[in-house]
Amino acid sequence: MWMTLEDAKYIEGYAAALVDLNFEITGEYPMGKSYDPMTVDGNTMHSYVFDMKDGGRHHPARDYKDLEEIKEVLLKEAAENMRYDIIHSAEKIREEE
Repeated sequence: MWMTLEDAKYIEGYAAALVDLNFEITGEYPMGKSYDPMTVDGNTMHSYVFDMKDGGRHHPARDYKDLEEIKEVLLKEAAENMRYDIIHSAEKIREEE
């Protein structure tokens, strides 16, 4: 077991901050979910918002070498979601003009 309670709380807060940033930039919540983007239970991360490496809902910490790798995966996914929302919002605006 490598994930400490402090790590778990950090990751939950980090995921929540990324979701809040997504909303501030795009006006949208990823997956339409504004609450509970990541819950860590022991050494498993649960999320409806982030697919992470395995594309599912449950993400074992053992699949990641450390906290930095988890942060990197979350940040990249959040950035991809924001890019998608921005591009599609711009397309909708163009269609409405």
